[in-house]
Order: sequence, then structure tokens, then C-alpha cells
Amino acid sequence: MATIIFKPTEACNAACAYCEVDSKGWRSTKFMPHDILELLFVRISEFLMETESEYIELIWHGGEPLLLGVEYFETALRFQRKHCSAVFGRIHHRIQSNITIFSEKFVPVFREMGISVIGTSYDPVEGIRVLRKDKQSIEYNRLFMQGARLLEKNGFSWGVIYVVTKRSLDEPLDLFNYMTNLAPDASVRFNPVTVDNPAHEHLKITPDEFTEFLGAIFPVWWKYRERYRKVEPFSSLLRGIMSPEGRTFCCTDSGRCVNTHINLGPDGRWSLCGRSADWGLLDYGSLFERTISQVFSDPRRDELRLRNDFLASGECNGCSYWPVCHGGCPLDAYITTGSMMKRSNWCKSKRDFMDSYFFPISGLTPRYLSQKPATGRPCVNASIPGTEYPA
Repeated sequence: MATIIFKPTEACNAACAYCEVDSKGWRSTKFMPHDILELLFVRISEFLMETESEYIELIWHGGEPLLLGVEYFETALRFQRKHCSAVFGRIHHRIQSNITIFSEKFVPVFREMGISVIGTSYDPVEGIRVLRKDKQSIEYNRLFMQGARLLEKNGFSWGVIYVVTKRSLDEPLDLFNYMTNLAPDASVRFNPVTVDNPAHEHLKITPDEFTEFLGAIFPVWWKYRERYRKVEPFSSLLRGIMSPEGRTFCCTDSGRCVNTHINLGPDGRWSLCGRSADWGLLDYGSLFERTISQVFSDPRRDELRLRNDFLASGECNGCSYWPVCHGGCPLDAYITTGSMMKRSNWCKSKRDFMDSYFFPISGLTPRYLSQKPATGRPCVNASIPGTEYPA
């Protein structure tokens, strides 16, 4: 399945403390114009007609996509009907939203688009997630909870990403209990904050600190794992160890993102993913000039296609955790080393967590990891279907 991280807007009603989009000056292109939106569905139809076995996963992202309004989603659906009638069923819409402005007026169009799961992110720590208008968390929290209840009332599933920052480190168990009880049936993913903007350095954590955070909450999850089945990264690691054939990967661990992911910004420019676009990296030209197939076959992606072999025979050679890591995200590697052909600095965190906590506490052994790596089914984010980044 080909995944398009679709950012029709970078505008947002929130001003979260670690947001890279917010720091890049999104006001220059607030919403994707309708002519670019229509051309996107022309390109999608071309791609799916060329590749009969493919599907497109179109992940609405931002910024805050709900700021586009109901009419924008209805317009997108109209363009899909107009240009994609022969491939309509091979287009899967998903969305990542902060849900603070979700209302029941979105329900009919989301159902028509086939959206049944809403991805979101949240942090109860004061001052991390705030509304732009008042820079306070109180109203943000109220609106988030209101949105969550409306999702549940209208039959939508939802999952939440928690971004671990420096301010999370003093209370890992409190945060675990809060997030897993926020909605017992929802899935939760704990991700380390990634910082490229010097203004966010005070929130940055080290791989060792992330290891300790996961190590503090893992024993509780392990004890109650039948109750909290969908807590990441624990759930997918357990699946990957116990059943290699059933491995699913977050995009950062799949080693396949160059073959599965592209990003489209509100100005109609292609990139590898949302993060590469935020950082001004890996630009693949304009939607007006390049088809989806041309973007996937762009020679500038060839270096990343060689990354797995390069790492497996180099600095990752002999690592028993390669089957569930693949050197981590190339963008993470770029932040710390200046090269996407290096392994991510978060590899150390994963290795130390598995060695110091996962295997000793679970009583399992890494014997399955020595088997030939399974291809697995890459997912965008294992915490919720179709999400990659916090919104």
C-alpha cells in the first residue's frame, strides 16, 4: 500500500510546545487551493490505474486538518468521485487531528469517506499542549475531552500518541496510568520527542532517558497486558518476537518508508514524509510536474533504498534487534549525524530497553529475533491505523 501523508494545511488552532510545523511559518500557505486538491485525485487515479494491485492510504494531516471545514472534505470527496470512479474502493482515508474542534457536523462526510478511526495526541502536563489564542492548557484539555466523547458517541474509534519530553521524566507511572485510562479501549503510543528547533531544546530527551521512561512503565504494562492490549511500543515488540510472520512496523522501524511513503504539502510539493518536509529535506518537486509513480521512482530516493543493505553489512551488522528496528528512522539519523545512511540514535534506546527491561521482566528470550527477518506489513503508526506524527 502506498501512503500519502497529506498536509492540505499547516495552520493550527493549537501551539504545542514541541511542534516543528508551528515554528516554520505555516502562514505563507494556509490552505491547499482547490485546483491542487483536484489535481491530487487526478494523480491518485493515474497511479492506481497504472498499478492494479496497489492501494492508496491518504492520511489527512497538518497543522490541524479540521480547520479546513466540512465543505473542504466534501469537495475532496467530490473530486474523488469525479476522477477516481474506477478505483474509488482502493483509496483509504485516515486522519490525524487534535480533535479540539471536532463536532458532529464532520460525522456524515467522514463516514462517507470511510473514516472510522481518528488519530490524535495528548499530554496532560500543563503548558505542553495549549490553544494558540490563550497559550493555556485548561481550555485545550476541556475541548479535547469534549472531542473524545463526541467521537465515542458517534461510533468512531480513536488512538492517542503521547510524546515523551523532558517534562515527562519525573512521573512516568502517573502518565502511563493517565493515558491508558483516558479511554481504556483506545490505543496509546509513547514516542520520544524529536527536536530540530533550538527553541525546543529544553524539552529534548536522550536515548538513555527514553529507555528509563519505558523501563519504568513496562512492568505495569506487562502485568496488565491483557487489559491494556494496545500500548506501543510494547505490543508490537511482543508480537514481533513471538510471531515473526505477523510483524507490523511503525514507519520508523520498517526500513521500507522510501518504498511506501510520500508527503504532499499545502503548496503541492512532494517530499518523503511530513518530517522531511518540515525540515526542508528530500523535496521531489511539484504535483503539477511529477506523478506519484515518478516520485516513487525518483533517483534521489535510490540512496535510501540502499540503506538497509548498507546498515546490515555495516554498523548494524550482527545486531540481534535488526528484525524489529532496521536502523531506525533515517531522519532521526540525519538530526544527530548529518547522514541518513547512519543508524538512528534511538537504536541504543531500543537495544537497552530490550536488554535491561523487556526480556528480564517478561522472561522471554530473543530466540525468534535470530530467525530470518519477516517482511512484515508496514503500518504508519502501530498505535493507531494510519497515523505517523503527533498532531
